[in-house]
Amino acid sequence: MTARPYTRYTLRLAPAGAGSRDVAEAAHTVGAPLDDDWSGVAAHRWHPDPAVLEYAHPEAVALVASLQPIGWQEEDAGDTLIFWLEQGREDEAGGARVLAAIGRIGRLTVAPEGAGWDEAWKRFHRPHVVGRLYLRPPWYPAREDLLDVVVNAGPAFGTGGHATTRQCLAVLQDVTVGPLLDLGCGSGVVSFAALRLGFAPVWGIDNDPDAVEAAEGNAARNGLAPTFAVGDATDPAVPLPIADTVVANIALKPILRLAPRFAAGSAGAVPELRPAHLLLAGLLLEQGEEAAAAFPEYEIAGRLEEDMWLLLHLTRRR
Repeated sequence: MTARPYTRYTLRLAPAGAGSRDVAEAAHTVGAPLDDDWSGVAAHRWHPDPAVLEYAHPEAVALVASLQPIGWQEEDAGDTLIFWLEQGREDEAGGARVLAAIGRIGRLTVAPEGAGWDEAWKRFHRPHVVGRLYLRPPWYPAREDLLDVVVNAGPAFGTGGHATTRQCLAVLQDVTVGPLLDLGCGSGVVSFAALRLGFAPVWGIDNDPDAVEAAEGNAARNGLAPTFAVGDATDPAVPLPIADTVVANIALKPILRLAPRFAAGSAGAVPELRPAHLLLAGLLLEQGEEAAAAFPEYEIAGRLEEDMWLLLHLTRRR
């Protein structure tokens, strides 16, 4: 079968802060989606509110993501965006309009990708060892000495290599096993690892239907049966299962909206929904105090830092 041809676009922007009004106006002009979101980095995929991920140029990211590229990445501390589209997308009315807007906010260069690029991303997805866990894409064999978690990432979803995912899995290995709720489950890495570690039952929730679909496919690959659902866990109208441990690998804004659901007496709170352990990930280092303060009935039992990322392990006060 002939590989699909792709085009690589490189957008070089002025340093963050400079020309932001032009970028915002361009995003508004093309109607780029900027709705709120809570799924954060767990799915390793763009979601409707890029600001929650603290991008250097959130409006530019919104424009790029509205094209639904096969893949994209940041470079130069976020001042360069590189994305890939199938050839011919630039001739579609919507695509041409967004690309024109992108071209007005920075220097946009275009180059055809070589044949086989759609398979080349595989070399960037390698196995990771996190304590007793072995996270791998399916083109690597399992290891008999480690607990196996296989995830078929595809170009849009991660295989557990992101720092925030590794942080969650490292801390989980020191938590007493029991029922677990994985918020922002993405492709299901945390859910599968939890089951391998002995947690049960395990539920995963994500507000991106594509992420949940990917997670369900990965569940079959692992021979595991967590329960996945599409929903916004910060919405009091969305029921949440009762779990001893809740992992929220999302971002500060949705974590703050999630907090009232675990506070006695708050609107939308469920009295039984007070897990013994809360693992809050997807936080930047400087956001720890604000996140912890949103859960006054919990205390910090531990924190794990990697690069710019912070995980807080909170335990319920007695």
